[in-house]
Amino acid sequence: MTRNNLMGNPLVNANRVYLSAGSVSFNFANVTLYARDPQAAGRGKDIDYNGVYCLNAHNGKLLWYFPTAGDAMPTPAYAYRSLYISTGDGNIYAISARTGHKRWMTHVGGIANMSSPAAWHHRVFVSMSVIPDLYALDARTGRVLWKASIPGAANTGMGDVSPAVRHGIVVMDAVADPRLIDGHPTLTTIVRAYNARTGKVLWTHNMGRGPKVPAFKGGVPMIIHGMVYVGSPITSDYEAINARTGRVMWTWHVPNAGPAGAGRGAPTYYQGVLYISTGPDVYALNPKTGQVLGHRHIGGRFGIVSPTIVGGTIYLGNSWDWINALPVKSVNPHFQLRS
Repeated sequence: MTRNNLMGNPLVNANRVYLSAGSVSFNFANVTLYARDPQAAGRGKDIDYNGVYCLNAHNGKLLWYFPTAGDAMPTPAYAYRSLYISTGDGNIYAISARTGHKRWMTHVGGIANMSSPAAWHHRVFVSMSVIPDLYALDARTGRVLWKASIPGAANTGMGDVSPAVRHGIVVMDAVADPRLIDGHPTLTTIVRAYNARTGKVLWTHNMGRGPKVPAFKGGVPMIIHGMVYVGSPITSDYEAINARTGRVMWTWHVPNAGPAGAGRGAPTYYQGVLYISTGPDVYALNPKTGQVLGHRHIGGRFGIVSPTIVGGTIYLGNSWDWINALPVKSVNPHFQLRS
């Protein structure tokens, strides 16, 4: 049997750590099923150790394990004393955070990639790939309240991006509209905002076309102070977009993006500044103008990584399997630690 990967981020709540385990593997039986009926197959299906683990944060002791048939690659969302997770066989689960018992399961189809659920006002928002749809579910019952999509989304497009929700607006993006240009595969990045209660489309924005990049192809959106900040590895740009109108306020092109493209991780907003880890560097940007306030070269490559900032220190990992702890001031020379 093939051992799985821990693809999500550790989720810490109170004295517990939650981990999701999932693999991109397909066993032979599942490959043949996929060839016959892609909607019936699931990624990572029936491979050992799929599921969600709960550990004691102080000593690492396993408190409970919730097995899933398909992979559990995304990071679970914690809300209402429950964990919400989507899996590679098209299921969405609510799990008791205390006991690990299943509260409900809803089958929507498709495959969960790296898209982590988001919770807001007793709704859970989940995006799936292959069947590229965004779902809004009742957090208490698992009933699907509405579903929506992005036109022309590539098969992994919507499942590669975690939805962002704030003040009644859900924002998603996806790589879409694959085309061969001069013999080279290309994609666009489409950003779309929805009314969180009804699923009505509020606006749609095209970030531009560029070459198809390897691995994770989307950028993770972040919403703060009425602005959406989102990157596109296809164009190696970050943009600031008004969350209500869809108007682009500024665009910043990542220097030194590298052949894999840059712009996967969501920015981190800290004390009035955006911190972005992308390519081999960490940047500090003015959120109102996109002006670079400072940067630091680390090396390797930052993938779906957002800086974690505590006090005056930035923590983050990179493709060299390093865990980095950087003084914020080494990235942003204007930084002053507030009490």
